[in-house]
Amino acid sequence: MLRFPAPALAQDPTGSKNAQVPAHSRAGHGQCLEWSQGAVKAPAYPGAMNALALLTLIVPATPEDGSPQPWFTVGPLLSVSRRQEDTAWGVGLESTLNVAMHNNSSQSFKSGAVGVFGQAQWMDGDHARLCGGVQGTFLFLGLEAGVAHETGTAVHQATTSLHLAPFLSFVYGSVGVRFSVPFEDGGQRMGRIPYGREVGLTLTLKKPFSPML
Repeated sequence: MLRFPAPALAQDPTGSKNAQVPAHSRAGHGQCLEWSQGAVKAPAYPGAMNALALLTLIVPATPEDGSPQPWFTVGPLLSVSRRQEDTAWGVGLESTLNVAMHNNSSQSFKSGAVGVFGQAQWMDGDHARLCGGVQGTFLFLGLEAGVAHETGTAVHQATTSLHLAPFLSFVYGSVGVRFSVPFEDGGQRMGRIPYGREVGLTLTLKKPFSPML
């Protein structure tokens, strides 16, 4: 009958007689195992967990000073509006320059912004609409207030109007409703009439430029 030699056994370093482990199982894996009363205990590293927890306290966060910051945007402007029985389409450009009260660490509005805006559109393929004024934003809600001027055509005379437009802003654009109320009384001049009151929907896509980004 063949006899095979038993593998070499290493004694528990703690001196326990209840647990023995083959010597070859203690090498080559880069891990140290504790043997106690015949049970294997995995190594624990509480120091690593404590270091990760302290890391968040050591690294300083960006201060939330809320200091005013410039916020400039520019992009295309599309509109569709209703005026008496007519529907008018417009395409153009809008630009804004605001001073924003901003959370510098999370990069999200905390209070709002105030500034100025300018718009230039080509309406119905036959005349221009120019508009400018002031605007304010709180969180994602905003309001434009200004003056709009539409150039004349063969049917309509040049008209200047009060411009009011509440809007919903989403950083890279906005959706709004605009109201235009002419300052003229509606009388004819040289056979042409002024543009009437306007209610329209607007969509802007904006490229922001700001140190807050």
